[in-house]
Amino acid sequence: MEVALIFTGSLIFFSLIFNALFEKTRIPNVLFLLFVGLLIGPVFHLASPEDLGRLGKIFTTITLIVILYESGTRLNFDGIGKAIGPASLLTVFNFLVPVGVGMAVGYYGLGLDLLPSAFMGACVGSISTPIILPMLKQLKLGKKAESVVFLECALSDIVCLIGALALLDAMDSGSFSVADTIKHMAISLLFATSIGLATGYFWTSIRRYVITKLKNSMFTSFALAFIIYGFCELLDINGGMAVLSFGFMLGNIDEFSNILEKRDPEKNFIKRKNPMLLMEDEKNFYSEIAFIFKTFFFVYIGMSIKLSESDHIIMGVLFICLMFIVRIPSIALFCRRGYSSRDRRIMSILNPKGLVSAVLASMPLQLAVTEQQIHEGEIIQNIGYASVMFSIIIFSLLMFLVENSTRRIRLLV
Repeated sequence: MEVALIFTGSLIFFSLIFNALFEKTRIPNVLFLLFVGLLIGPVFHLASPEDLGRLGKIFTTITLIVILYESGTRLNFDGIGKAIGPASLLTVFNFLVPVGVGMAVGYYGLGLDLLPSAFMGACVGSISTPIILPMLKQLKLGKKAESVVFLECALSDIVCLIGALALLDAMDSGSFSVADTIKHMAISLLFATSIGLATGYFWTSIRRYVITKLKNSMFTSFALAFIIYGFCELLDINGGMAVLSFGFMLGNIDEFSNILEKRDPEKNFIKRKNPMLLMEDEKNFYSEIAFIFKTFFFVYIGMSIKLSESDHIIMGVLFICLMFIVRIPSIALFCRRGYSSRDRRIMSILNPKGLVSAVLASMPLQLAVTEQQIHEGEIIQNIGYASVMFSIIIFSLLMFLVENSTRRIRLLV
């Protein structure tokens, strides 16, 4: 018990130090946390995700909810309209390309069938929300660039989950419908966003009366975010997008009111409700909570990495390197105007993979029955885990190089 307490305190303390040093070193503290997790898990076998049992899955879900909610409250309303187009195009492009590359690598290089090969590519078709969103404050991107990254994080998880799960069903049934997948995706997005925005509006209307009756009220909005996520998942729609929309409404209710006021003051139903805005100390509190959860989340990710086959590790490294290379022209193609050269450089390397990719990569093996399915599942899992780990390492190194080169350019100018 005493050792665990010392370790926990030290982890948070040094994570804070590495986070503060990011301004000078430009090395994300994610790399430090991942390294700690690797030492605890695969290297010295001091602990494993299996030791936590169901608590591990609950913890990762809570972390996702906390980070999405906190990020939603900081999402800027002004840039959303301009950002939705580039973010959508980036999301679709950066999902379809890994699927295509995965089909080629899996079919010709690993001897897999086309559907398992496509699924392998789909697993790495998203970018890691818990890695990127907490870093945006420190990266200091332009408003439009920041909004695009916010939306891409939210959309990529949805597209990746729905697309990959559709391919997984196809692997089981032997048939695949593009139309049904797109339909499911659109319905999930529409309903999740509507629920999040509607609940956020309702909550801002009554929050003033609730808070005055409660002594410890800062967790009330968090609690509602958990309820929204669980409710949406029960309805088989994306809870993450609903929580992000909920946080967005709380953080931008005044902007919505200003728009209605400009159009027709008499029809400004938001102003009549006298909504309570989020206070600065509340936002700071949410940010601190998100930081704590993020710290332990990436240690957990490091513990979850399973590297057994060297051939699969090499294939995973090559696969993820291709993903980083392909992202460069996609940023140049879809993000042309309204971005500084520094914005485009940083956006082109924001391609780390996270828990969504790791979880999806493990699913075929968990569901495998026949020897062929077990063999395919092991290949997909090994390459998926290797891709997650090395994507974070490559991302951290590229972040260091890009930010230091930017500093040199500024000094020369």
